[in-house]
Amino acid sequence: MERMRAVVLGVGHNLPSQVVTNFDLSKFMDTSDDWIVERTGIRERRFVEPGTTTTDLALPAIQMACSRAGVTPQDCDMIIGATLSPDFFFPGIGTVLQNKLGMAHVPALDVRAQCSGLIYGLATADAYIRAGFAKRILLVCSEVQSPILERTNRGRDMAVLFGDGAGALVVEAQTCAGGEAPSAKNNVRGVIDSLMGSDGSGAQLLFLKAPGSVVPGFMTQAAIDAGDIHPKMDGRVVFKNAVIRMVEAASNLLERNGISPAELDLVLPHQANLRINEAVREKLGVSEDRVFNNIQKYGNTTAATIPICMSEATEQGKLKEGQLVMTLAFGAGFTWGCNLIRW
Repeated sequence: MERMRAVVLGVGHNLPSQVVTNFDLSKFMDTSDDWIVERTGIRERRFVEPGTTTTDLALPAIQMACSRAGVTPQDCDMIIGATLSPDFFFPGIGTVLQNKLGMAHVPALDVRAQCSGLIYGLATADAYIRAGFAKRILLVCSEVQSPILERTNRGRDMAVLFGDGAGALVVEAQTCAGGEAPSAKNNVRGVIDSLMGSDGSGAQLLFLKAPGSVVPGFMTQAAIDAGDIHPKMDGRVVFKNAVIRMVEAASNLLERNGISPAELDLVLPHQANLRINEAVREKLGVSEDRVFNNIQKYGNTTAATIPICMSEATEQGKLKEGQLVMTLAFGAGFTWGCNLIRW
């Protein structure tokens, strides 16, 4: 069997038209533009209109990715969905997208790695392609989080952080010419390596409790009254862990591929907090011009942040074919990881 590599053939994104500024949020809670920008770097985010689902938001991103790749969704033989905010508690978004896109009865699975969804999803796509189980995979990262945010003083610390958005990748199996796989030392396109980790002791430091089997009755009025249907976070602990784990993961991946941070053309970090990304950048020793951030405009769109960055960086000419690229994320679970890609 020929040796295969996973190449990102096309990437797309979609964001709701409704812009919600920090000033808009200050009408509902005790906060201000200065307070939010100083602590997070966020100036605005996008919220969907009522009735828009996670898969609804994903469809234009998929069409953009497929158009750029020169294929149709029907040309793909697998779907991987990554989200923490599916249309339904179950099933996941993969099967719903298969139906909405009118695709054949291809396998569809969901990855629940939250903010690390793109990392885990791309590593999964790479593994399937290397194993010869898929030829062209649709990787979809989409989030509709605005309905679960508590826009009051009680929920302020979380409500200012998150937004809605979607991104999609078409990942294609291509033969390794001459048997040479992508590496940090050659110009062969494809996913080179991925590194992932988790620490479940932090599960309840960033989580949404209800609905869930930990709640007697799964969903109760008491849980609603207690605010358990809204996300909660210990911000200080999450911040510290995010910096430590992202630096650790990136350093380990670079070391095992025999390269230094200076050899990276572009770093695409998860967009959770601009201060986190700056701390990670400084510790790795990567210059500002080689890190792409857009959190100022969109807030934290969880699994969708990195593919949105990929798509916008492509449009702006900052992400180009042949570049050595690293993705990097930390999220609820705790989960974290990075991918090394020859774009």
